[in-house]
Amino acid sequence: MKQRIKVIGITGGIASGKSTIAGMLESLGADLIDADKICHELINTKGIALEITKRWGNHLQDNSGKIKRDVLAEIVFSDEKEISALNSIIHPVAIKQIKSEIAKLHSDVATEAIVLDAALLVESNLVDICDVVLFVNTEKDRCKTRVQNTRKWHLDEIEKREKFQGLLTQKREISDVIINNNNSKKDTLNQVKDFWSQFITKK
Repeated sequence: MKQRIKVIGITGGIASGKSTIAGMLESLGADLIDADKICHELINTKGIALEITKRWGNHLQDNSGKIKRDVLAEIVFSDEKEISALNSIIHPVAIKQIKSEIAKLHSDVATEAIVLDAALLVESNLVDICDVVLFVNTEKDRCKTRVQNTRKWHLDEIEKREKFQGLLTQKREISDVIINNNNSKKDTLNQVKDFWSQFITKK
């Protein structure tokens, strides 16, 4: 009899390397659910786009009717009330879709494990549907360097956004496994492989 398919949740700070580790798990055989990608796609669905423009104005849409995500981010990440409003519009629909995808994967005999890459895994209570939670431990300076190199954010942007995420110490405490992402990519991959063999392939 096949063992129960595990749902692996990944948490950590901004630019800590969560998506990199999710990709490593996918390369080992996990099916990936990218919550951020789901949210980005949902922003331009008719109902949600309408809710967004109703609250923040039609100027948020470009000429093709798509929401200007950078302009929206500038508005919501400057005020806790605004980010809460956006989350209340998107999160219920996103969580429903994520749970639906997990259910589909559970019924697929080829599924070995499911990895859930969600920036707000803890804040949106998605941690409750995970069997095991990985915390990506990365030094703050490394995160800042990554943000500047890959996302072209200003230095203060990481602090601004982190204000709206849960405390890292709390995320670390509720996690089952810590992945140290401060050394080489090979070192991180070895830790991910060790986790995979212990929690997923071990009978």
